[in-house]
Amino acid sequence: MSDYRKIAEKALQNSKIIGVKKEVKPTLNEGLVYLDGISERMHPQLEKDLAERKHSLGVHPIIPEGDENHFEQKIMGKRFSEVVNRYKRAFDSDSIDNQQVMMEMMPLLHETMSMESKHIKELEKLAEEMIREEYDMPDDIVEIKAKITPRINMEGTKKNPTPKASDMTFENHDAIVNANEEVYKRRFLNSMIQGAAKKCSHMFHNVDDELTNMDPKLVNRYTKLMAAADYMYYVIPNMENGVNGGVVRVTFPTKDNPKAVIEAEAMVFPVLIHELVKGVMELLSGHGLPKDKKIGKYVVDKADFLAAEPWDMRLGPALWERFTDSIDSEDFGNKHHIYTELVSLPVREFNVKMREIMAGTEEGKKIVKEIAKKVKSELNEEEFNEAMTEINSTEKEVFGIDELLGMGGQEDDDDDVFGIDEMF
Repeated sequence: MSDYRKIAEKALQNSKIIGVKKEVKPTLNEGLVYLDGISERMHPQLEKDLAERKHSLGVHPIIPEGDENHFEQKIMGKRFSEVVNRYKRAFDSDSIDNQQVMMEMMPLLHETMSMESKHIKELEKLAEEMIREEYDMPDDIVEIKAKITPRINMEGTKKNPTPKASDMTFENHDAIVNANEEVYKRRFLNSMIQGAAKKCSHMFHNVDDELTNMDPKLVNRYTKLMAAADYMYYVIPNMENGVNGGVVRVTFPTKDNPKAVIEAEAMVFPVLIHELVKGVMELLSGHGLPKDKKIGKYVVDKADFLAAEPWDMRLGPALWERFTDSIDSEDFGNKHHIYTELVSLPVREFNVKMREIMAGTEEGKKIVKEIAKKVKSELNEEEFNEAMTEINSTEKEVFGIDELLGMGGQEDDDDDVFGIDEMF
């Protein structure tokens, strides 16, 4: 236990974590909106960076106009309040002692891992089943490899600490402008990926009965562990220097290998779910990358870097919630199809439409409604095509519905066409 204490004390010293200040009024602090009833505060450095827009999105073209407060400050205030209240419920506490959170985190993690040790295979299978059901993902389309392990293999997954310098030569200045717009788009999608995964990391509650049958204490431990993990992102500025609790590798489909692969490792079950969702979202977000190979590499080198990830984790859940809030209840089951349609838009059209969605305007809801209608039509057509294929399979001469409609495709042999798998 003494080792945990040394680790926690060092982290506290390096991060300069402050305790709860009861005298602080829960209204407004340095431009950040805190909801009533919340006396806890984010780390002052995070407040400052947020006010100065020194975060992973910076002055992003998608971010809507604010009033006396930035858009990011408003959504962060709401998100922080949710995280604080979840922690208090999990630990049955009226206030949060930041030092206690740090001191108890590692023992809680190891206790949870010990409880899981007799149920590893069951939990791995359960995680895969949950992801397949959530995303309606058949195994002949995507292969999932889910692993719970105390030793996370980070080989081949290290990103650059900061944006990578490029010596790429562009055809003209417009090409530079367009490439940098794609970088901003990718940065936003990275936040959405992390946000969707964070929102789903508490999805273990969907299988409370199965977990209770394994060990009656598991759900309680997961609830505390994930509540504490979420909270720490708002009181520790340099989370990128922490311990890696999980990792995911995504292999995109190619002509030679049409099946995508999501391979996730994590120390505990809820983090495994988080990493698997990141993998799925990476596949969906891949539709938003440039098709040109050189531009695609330029975009990823500039947009995917370690220093941005903690801020993506902080901002992402609120951004993802803004997106899902814009979807009508009858269309909610198709949210991932709607997301894919959105990210596939050309960058400037994407910026305009996503800004309306983030602002929560009537125009934003109309945009999502129109995309949802298109998605439904395409899904219905796909079901029709599958039904026709089943009928045709009984005939001597089998034909595809695409041939019937004169939609036969051609192979694309252009060497400059960007293969997503080559970039990761």
